[in-house]
Amino acid sequence: MEIKIRRMISEDREAIKSILLRCDVFNQMEINCALELIDIYLNNLHQKDYFIASALNDNEEILGYACYGKSPLTDSVYDIYWLVVKPEYQRYGIGKRLLKYVEDEIIKLSGRMLLAETSSRAVYEKARRFYLKNGFAKEARVKDFYSTGDDKIIYKKIFSLP
Repeated sequence: MEIKIRRMISEDREAIKSILLRCDVFNQMEINCALELIDIYLNNLHQKDYFIASALNDNEEILGYACYGKSPLTDSVYDIYWLVVKPEYQRYGIGKRLLKYVEDEIIKLSGRMLLAETSSRAVYEKARRFYLKNGFAKEARVKDFYSTGDDKIIYKKIFSLP
């Protein structure tokens, strides 16, 4: 299967919303947050806080997306906010391709570090394994961050810049 990754366009929004709803991972508050970032990206062409990339197959079907941006007040540190793949296309390397695209774009911007945060809830186990498998190290755990019993886990990847 041929995968193309490009900057998100407004026509991608509904497909990405559908993917977020179908993943059975995110609660409504999380979905609303993801859509808010998408709307900021799409509706304010001058903003520089968020970048979004879409993954498509040969038929131009949206298979997933990644949202990332520079961490405010840092020296070239970036955050990956969302990396989501359509459930039936998971385990085909699309998430890995999206992550590689994000990393390459960050390196072009002279980024030196990428952070990813996720929840300790059981439904996020695949995400935690994904980051470890793709070269991130577990950097921190903030107990009871999202809610009592739901910790924030932060992963870090350092880039070697030329």
